[in-house]
Amino acid sequence: MKKVFLCFFAAGFSACAFGQNTVLLDMRQDVNLLRREVGQLRLEVEQLRSENQALKESLDALKNSSVGGESVRAQVASAKAAMAAQNSALKNEIIQSVKKDIDSLAMQTDAAIQKLTRAINAQPAAAQPARTFGTDYPKSGIKYVVRSGDSISKIAREHNSRQSWILDANEISDPRMLRVGAEIFIPQQ
Repeated sequence: MKKVFLCFFAAGFSACAFGQNTVLLDMRQDVNLLRREVGQLRLEVEQLRSENQALKESLDALKNSSVGGESVRAQVASAKAAMAAQNSALKNEIIQSVKKDIDSLAMQTDAAIQKLTRAINAQPAAAQPARTFGTDYPKSGIKYVVRSGDSISKIAREHNSRQSWILDANEISDPRMLRVGAEIFIPQQ
């Protein structure tokens, strides 16, 4: 999406880009708020885990002691069951809360993207001047496979050719659209 913004900005549509940047800033703020809330939920979960570990250790100590016999063991089992139920309920509550926040953020992000798309589509396309291709180039030359890092000017220098010849011979209207792996003809004298 940044490329689209830059193209429109460069073409003189700065007002559109400003409105879109505001939407993106709002989305970033929402994401940061969600991160903080998830961080708080993680802290709460860690505290609960710590408390549960302490309770488990206490229960294990009681369970292993010989004082109270069956009565203590029954109470320990009951406490463990209650603790497990409480943990499960709390876990479900946290999951639902996070899911609700994520769903809300997803809806806001979707709305922002749709708004951005409408704004971009509402802008008239910049008119590209029609490029005509000449035939005034040498008909002899070589075939060349474009490699990473190549540009029309680099290829022309390395193969004793001219940029205009290469563009005309291969009917390339935009030199920036040169693709790696494409086979082109390089006219040479």
